[in-house]
Parts: sequence; C-alpha cells; structure tokens
Amino acid sequence: MLYYRLYYFDRFSGHIDHFREFEAEDDAAAIELAQQWNSGAPTELWNRERRLQRWESVRARD
Repeated sequence: MLYYRLYYFDRFSGHIDHFREFEAEDDAAAIELAQQWNSGAPTELWNRERRLQRWESVRARD
C-alpha cells in the first residue's frame, strides 16, 4: 500500500484549508478515491514529493 495526501485549497486565498491522508494500492486507485472525495474546491493529490493530479474548483450553476 502506498501513502497519499489529498490537499483541499481555500477558493479565495489559495492556501491549504485541510487535507486527507489515506493509503491506496497504486496511483490509479488513489486518483479514483480522490475524485470521489472532491467537494468542488481546488484539490491536489500527492504521494510524498510527487504531485499526481490537480483539480480546479467547480463553479456552482445558477
């Protein structure tokens, strides 16, 4: 199992708001889990010093 962190960023300041630590079998499994936990805020998925993916914020529809 590999160790990952999913960082959630504040939409306005751009600073890290909080993060979630988890383990996954591999990078693909970690990306799949991270997509399920995406709240619409900007997020980045990391494995130690490797950034695997960044998701930009999702705007709410009017």
